[in-house]
Amino acid sequence: MAEIRDDQLMAELRRIANEVDAVPDEVTAYGKAALGWRRMDADLAELLTDSHLGPVSAATRAGDGGPRFLAFKADGLEIDLEISDGPPIVMLGQLAPPAAVTVDVQRDDDTVEATGESDELGRFRIELPRGGKLRLILRREPPAPQIETSWLDI
Repeated sequence: MAEIRDDQLMAELRRIANEVDAVPDEVTAYGKAALGWRRMDADLAELLTDSHLGPVSAATRAGDGGPRFLAFKADGLEIDLEISDGPPIVMLGQLAPPAAVTVDVQRDDDTVEATGESDELGRFRIELPRGGKLRLILRREPPAPQIETSWLDI
């Protein structure tokens, strides 16, 4: 009998917590993305720098912060990325050392928004019609594994 009352009490507490302090949809979306963050056969690119995570300047607060700069590193490859506001949103990338890769920009619903190719100097340019939660997937020639960045809010 006490077990039934405990279950009823816990159910009522859950209902009240969800009503008063519900988990924001964005947190749930990030949680789901984290669980499916990458495939086992891919390397995760470590985020080294992100200009949006640095100190907030007066220009950034005013909305004129200029392009966003990011740097990633994975499996002996460094990826420098500049993202300019749009529309269209323009991604300029540089790979070091230069490498021939196909770059896919993937949305959090697993669709590929855009694709680009790096040139002989490891540079690529991709235009996006809109922002959102995105990540880069760099596909290299086998046997090198593909590389995936973390999710970015653009």
